[in-house]
Formats: sequence, structure tokens, C-alpha cells
Amino acid sequence: MGILDFIFGKTIKIDDEFFGKMIFLEDKREPLKSYFECKRHFKPTDDIIEIGITGDVSGPTKIQIDFFLKIESDYDKIASSIKPMIENEFRNWNEDFKIADFKNEFKAVYLFLSRCEKEPIVWEIAFESEHNLNHTFTLTMNDLHATEILIDG
Repeated sequence: MGILDFIFGKTIKIDDEFFGKMIFLEDKREPLKSYFECKRHFKPTDDIIEIGITGDVSGPTKIQIDFFLKIESDYDKIASSIKPMIENEFRNWNEDFKIADFKNEFKAVYLFLSRCEKEPIVWEIAFESEHNLNHTFTLTMNDLHATEILIDG
């Protein structure tokens, strides 16, 4: 055991059958806030996306995997829910702003999945956009519907 492992604890890594290589970030004070980090191919963008998944050291659950697949298959519905919220927020700076082609103008770069045990399933998705390269657009979702937006940058 190295000195950093002694001070910070040994990094726990797993190789999940679905999500691939994952790093577990344990919150010893509040175990329900422990989560995994990984990267995976995301079909709607045909690119790699960063993912956070709340859980315990045993790894992601079937419910979380199924919900990730639902996000991929229902991405058009998700985009339809997100689009008006982003347009409304952008109009604070540019009153004529309109998204013409969501998939080309906004690229999903991060997903954070809850334990997916309660309905509605609350999760987050973050985007980068050609409209503002200095900001990230993070939306809180209830199932497939956007409920909040945070623009960070």
C-alpha cells in the first residue's frame, strides 16, 4: 500500500459488463451519495459520454442499465422536453434565439444517474453547445421531462 492509498484509501475500480471500466467514489459519511464514474459510447451522439452513477461498491443495477438504454432510445423525446427550456433561458441574452437542429447544436457530454429506485426517476444530462462554447448546460430531468436548467461557465 502506497502513502496515498494510506491517506485517501485505495481506489476501487470495477470492470462492469455494460458500462466498462468504472471508478468508485465512496462517501463514507453519507454512503447514499457514493457513486461511480466512467465513460461509455452514447448512441444518440455516436460519441463517448462521461457518466456518473449513484450506487454502492457492488456496481450498477439492472434498473440503472435499463434506464440508460431508455435514455438512448427515447432521446428525441428528451430533446423535445429540453429544447424549450434552453430556448427560454437563452432568450434572457438573445430574445430571438431559436434552436433549429438540437442534435447538431447541442452535444450531450455528461449523464448522472440516480439509483433509479423511486419514481419519477431524477437524473441529469449536460450539454456543450456551439452557441456558447464557454458554458455547460445541465438539465435536471424527471423521467424524460426537463424540470430545471443550470448554465455554468
